[in-house]
Amino acid sequence: MYDNGDENQPDSGGEGRSAAQGRAADAARMRVAGAVLLGASACTGLLLPLVWGPTSNARGLAAIVGDSFVLAGVAVGMSVVAWGAGRRWSRSAREELPEAPVRYGPVPGLGPAQTEYVVRKWIGDSAPTATLLHLAEQSAVRLTLVDDGLWQIEGIGTPQRWRQIDPISRVLADSLGIRSTGAVFVADGSPTSGYAVREGMRAMSDACRSWAAQDDLLVPSIRTWIGRAMACLCTVLAALGFLGALGPTLLGAPFVAFVAGSLGVFAAGTGLRHTPTGRQVSAAAAGFERVLSGRSKTIGSAAVRECFLAAVPYAFAFGVADRWSAQYRRVTGRAAPNPDWYPSPTLYDDETGLQWAAKPHN
Repeated sequence: MYDNGDENQPDSGGEGRSAAQGRAADAARMRVAGAVLLGASACTGLLLPLVWGPTSNARGLAAIVGDSFVLAGVAVGMSVVAWGAGRRWSRSAREELPEAPVRYGPVPGLGPAQTEYVVRKWIGDSAPTATLLHLAEQSAVRLTLVDDGLWQIEGIGTPQRWRQIDPISRVLADSLGIRSTGAVFVADGSPTSGYAVREGMRAMSDACRSWAAQDDLLVPSIRTWIGRAMACLCTVLAALGFLGALGPTLLGAPFVAFVAGSLGVFAAGTGLRHTPTGRQVSAAAAGFERVLSGRSKTIGSAAVRECFLAAVPYAFAFGVADRWSAQYRRVTGRAAPNPDWYPSPTLYDDETGLQWAAKPHN
């Protein structure tokens, strides 16, 4: 089976980062959008006195900069300093972990959702699909393609089998009502089905947080939460400043500058930090993700058909199933195998099959 030993290996760099980069890009776009929104609010607050005037009796340029240009210069300088302080706080919210050594198999005892959570500190939309595939691979459920876009997930696991399944996967099975033998859930992409999967994903996310806290893997980042509180407070003060309640409306600029610079503290996962134990588990899981995503030149024991198929659900959790199949084809010279527990040739296509039918956002 898997050779779970670690192997120090330089990053191949050919494939780039996996879905984690997509999340980072989304967070960056969120920060840019927030900065644009705050900038527009700031411009509106600064231009408002020229037309209507603030809450004070002053009008025009005096309402913006006050009677002293020195005060205006100080406000501008404070805005630059506040933006820099916000950026520094934003950077400190990101946890920098070293490149993990290559690992050719999953961490023992961790399901796909747990593996993703301990690396990213959240689970993505692919977690329910990955978990259902994992349950099918573990012979706990049976997947049946009833019709195009309509899947039936039937519980077939014995109580003993379910005890061997990781707790987060059991949470999804309980949410979908497929824990007992013969119980059926229909995934057809409908709003009803999507709502059930979405609720299951919410339950999985809550269970992951509880599991990580109970096992002392992740703890709250006090510095990040202080930064979030300061950003919220500065948002209120910026609004009061631009309304003229604090004096010239330019006094709102330093507060909005801090908020614009500190938007990174609201990015997903920044509110948590790995403990020493958590860093060890995260390194092992991230090393496995390196192999799945193609950032490692070799796949080791995963070249064995059974090991490759057991890793497929984890590849879906990280959103790299297509890269994983391409990695197998490159290393072995054979097409990626289709497992007996997945009754469709669309396994590695993210836009079809069970991956489409079990979308949590439908």
